Amino acid sequence: MFYRALFNFRVSELNPVRFIFAVFIFGFAYGTRNHIIDILPDGWLGYDYVPLPINLCWTLLTFFDLLAIFLLLSFPYAGIILPGLIMASDIALNTGVTVYFYYQTGILSPDRLPMQIAFGIFVFLTSPIAWKTVKRSNRD
Repeated sequence: MFYRALFNFRVSELNPVRFIFAVFIFGFAYGTRNHIIDILPDGWLGYDYVPLPINLCWTLLTFFDLLAIFLLLSFPYAGIILPGLIMASDIALNTGVTVYFYYQTGILSPDRLPMQIAFGIFVFLTSPIAWKTVKRSNRD
């Protein structure tokens, strides 16, 4: 499995990947924590103030965030692709919901959106670096 190489600190070309993956894992662990905190008091599909598809998506992110962590440690190529897909869809969805509620209520409540966008930008910018480094490491 890839995690053996990831934690073998003699493999120096993986140094940038170690940092990138550590940030990814922290970000997705934090996302999992947020979704669990939302689910515990309100239950499964507890985001009842949004339509069912959005509610389902936000609830399932609890499991997709954990899957991203597992893939980062086990299957690096899938672990690089899934976080990008999660962040792109989540940022688009959360931005849309924020804008919708702003036009409905006149109140701008971005909550965690700026931090999520910053993390998404990090994921988008560092994924190609991680991909190339893992690919080069696997050739050796």
